[in-house]
Amino acid sequence: MIAVVAVLRWLWPQRGVSSGILSDVTLIRAVAIGLFAGAAGALIFEPRGEGLDHLRLAMLMGLLLGQFLTVPASLVGGVIWARVGKGRLIRPYDFSMGPLLVALGVLVVTQARAVENWLLIEPTPGGVGDPDGELSIALMAGLSGCLMVLVGLALLANRFWTRARTGEPRPTMGASQD
Repeated sequence: MIAVVAVLRWLWPQRGVSSGILSDVTLIRAVAIGLFAGAAGALIFEPRGEGLDHLRLAMLMGLLLGQFLTVPASLVGGVIWARVGKGRLIRPYDFSMGPLLVALGVLVVTQARAVENWLLIEPTPGGVGDPDGELSIALMAGLSGCLMVLVGLALLANRFWTRARTGEPRPTMGASQD
């Protein structure tokens, strides 16, 4: 992802008010929106067998297919959005996306690990056609979850970095009444 942002910045150098971290955050936010939108793909696959493990595998397959379609589309939309907004003041972003993306990423990683452990038992579970192929899907879903966590942490880091730069006061704890 960092390489993609570096290439895009080299192709379209940004100047003016929207240069710097804000245009990069626009692209990171576009990737986050694509990762979120890909979660709708988890609903399209039907499990091949009975039980929770087959349902997990089907949902991870749908998630990957959804993200395969939505992340590139949202990245192109983010590039266009950053390009159109060049030279204009970009409003501060809604930062609730960061914690939600971290939580979803942790959920995906834990479910991918559960599917991996299920597929590695001997003998191979019934209803699984190719255990190696299904295992690779679980590994890719785990990597996707790690990417979600990293993008969410990047959005959170930008929140605190922007707050420190603008001098906005940090929330403080109230005095105790005890």
